Amino acid sequence: MKTRWNLKALLTSFVLASVFTLSGCGDDGDTGATGAPGVEGPVGETGPAGPAAPPATSRQTEVMDAAISNATIAEDGTLTVEFYIEDDVGVGYSALKSNQIRFTLVQLTPIDAVMGEPSKWQSYINKTESAPTDPSNGPGTVDTIQATSERANAEGGIFINNNDGTYRYTLATNVMNVTSPVYVTYNADYTHRIAFQISGSGFPTMNRSFDWQPSTGATTDIANRKMVDEGTCNGCHGELALHGGGRVDTDYCVTCHTSGSVDANSGESVDFKVMVHKIHRGASLPSVINGGEYAIWGYRDSKHDYSATHIPQDIRNCTNCHDDANTDTPDAVNWKSQPTIEACGSCHDDVNFTSGVGHLAGAQADNSLCQGCHGISGFSSVESNHTKVMSDVDLARAAIVTEPRAVRINLATGDIEVDVMTTLEGEPVTALRDISDVDTPQGAKFGKYGYGTDNGAIAINWDDGTGYQLNHQEVDLNDCLADGAGLFTCSAAGLLSGITATDVVTVTPVDVLVCMNEKDGAIVRCDSPETATMDVAQIESTPTIAFFKGDGTITTDGYDKIGADMNACQSCHADKKFHHGSTDLTQCKTCHNATRTGYRGLGDLKRHVHRLHSGLDKNALDDTNPEKIDHFPGNIDNCSQCHTSDQFDLPLQQNPRASIASGALGSVYVSPTAVVCGSCHLNVKLGLIDPSLPGLIDPAKGSIDANGQALIDHMMQNGAIFAATTFEQANKVESCAVCHAIGAEYGVDKVHDIK
Repeated sequence: MKTRWNLKALLTSFVLASVFTLSGCGDDGDTGATGAPGVEGPVGETGPAGPAAPPATSRQTEVMDAAISNATIAEDGTLTVEFYIEDDVGVGYSALKSNQIRFTLVQLTPIDAVMGEPSKWQSYINKTESAPTDPSNGPGTVDTIQATSERANAEGGIFINNNDGTYRYTLATNVMNVTSPVYVTYNADYTHRIAFQISGSGFPTMNRSFDWQPSTGATTDIANRKMVDEGTCNGCHGELALHGGGRVDTDYCVTCHTSGSVDANSGESVDFKVMVHKIHRGASLPSVINGGEYAIWGYRDSKHDYSATHIPQDIRNCTNCHDDANTDTPDAVNWKSQPTIEACGSCHDDVNFTSGVGHLAGAQADNSLCQGCHGISGFSSVESNHTKVMSDVDLARAAIVTEPRAVRINLATGDIEVDVMTTLEGEPVTALRDISDVDTPQGAKFGKYGYGTDNGAIAINWDDGTGYQLNHQEVDLNDCLADGAGLFTCSAAGLLSGITATDVVTVTPVDVLVCMNEKDGAIVRCDSPETATMDVAQIESTPTIAFFKGDGTITTDGYDKIGADMNACQSCHADKKFHHGSTDLTQCKTCHNATRTGYRGLGDLKRHVHRLHSGLDKNALDDTNPEKIDHFPGNIDNCSQCHTSDQFDLPLQQNPRASIASGALGSVYVSPTAVVCGSCHLNVKLGLIDPSLPGLIDPAKGSIDANGQALIDHMMQNGAIFAATTFEQANKVESCAVCHAIGAEYGVDKVHDIK
């Protein structure tokens, strides 16, 4: 993997932003000078030699690569690792300093080395972390063991720079003499991994690892535990960069986040499979739902609370991270073939396996019996309870089809009739009760949000070429006339007043659900008495979106374009499901467009989604109904994670019109670029900003800090409009593109971290 970096970074110090900091691989203090080389140990078991490194040069470059070429364990247990760093044309880089690199070393205990136990990494390099003496630093009461790393200056390893881009490091840790703080037995037949982290002092971050079997030197066809890939994580995280930005590769992460590593502050395991599962379940952990918290204390007793973390998809979608079809993760199948107390208990943390509370099979002391029930062939397999459920959900979504067939519009009055064909598992729906009932046996309303007796609806909007003219205009399916053969005719008087024959009408179903038994995937009636004993889920149907001209003819597209890439959304959301059962951004926009206000003050999709992902709504000025929204899991500056380049350039490429917002005295209008940029850069409802007021905000509504005032002034000086009383006043193109268009001096591609 190539690492791209700017040479200027070698001349000036820089710090990578931390996504979050976790225990393990603790950072050390300042290091001293490099010690003199020690005596070289005898030659022992070796792996195959790597490619010869090219000669060193001072040539400046922007692309660097590094790799471990060989690892040697001598007969006395001394381990020496050889590696190289080179540029994109193979010229060696020889300026690496010993204090810029650290090493980890682990041994893989294979599957069933202890009967019924999965494979696990065991670190040779460990430390003892003391329990906190101050209760504010965590509830932990006992000292714990954590895997860590070593560096030449700090631990006494020997670092040799060959001055040609190749390097050698002899570890201070002797694999045959690891007795404290835990005893580790070296086994030359077991797979070993040596890994390093290069970071700091202006050098770009690199994590590299090397797996081999010491007894044979083999590097292929050996036991391993590659269950998750950095690239998979980056689908959501953009660029995984933890512990201050120095840890970016999961193959490196697992060398410290090993089985047995525990955070002394919290008493929580930092074993990778436990910690990562718990972080991603976060707010949905049973312990958190019952009033507890899930937090890890990191470097220098810094607390990181994940009790409000929400994974933006169904937590049961295991294959989103563990894809056994991915050649880079050949051991991903372990998630379903090797169930364990540790992995299962990480999400199901209300199960006490020691006492048996919450576990149907009762108490269980170890993992030896897990496969019998929960393995691939078990009667209650992990797979059937997780990804099979997800597959069943997809089938359930496809089982119900609500398809707009025709529209009839009175251009003089705006009256509209829509014909919708609805089928369930291929058969016409003769009445809405064939789909579901208003109330489930559990007493929950049919509609996802319990809106009265809503049994699904048909959303209707129209576009005259400037964008959607309506928002949240729906005809309840309960009010449609059924012909008994699957056809429903839905009508609304005067809804499209002002429409012409060439304008475009969008028709799409919303909140059309079907009930599914999660145990077997069968479609069931929600009002059946038998469902009281089932695990019933209400599944949103996949929408069929149709476009018609005002004269009733079918067209292929609407005018109001989408400014985001749905495929990019799926890198995080995966299950194509947003609130109200929406699975398509066009469907979302029939409500969330420039004509919609909301409790956040402005409901336009171009502001709404940015605001949600920024996490600012948790603290927004005068936000009386904030949601518990965690921060975007990637780099919020990386526009290209959600947008193609033609979607985030300036002037705005899609939906380039002013938006309505709720203000202090009613509805006002805000110019389009201000809507987008203000979503992340202004922690205030845009409708409250009034240039005619001292401080720009009604004092009864609060105040804006100096930085916010400066940003608003900058926007207004360049054409932004706030508090306009009419759409026409605010519907203008600001001059932002002069400085911020892609390619300009302060273009969005420069001021944001565009990858």
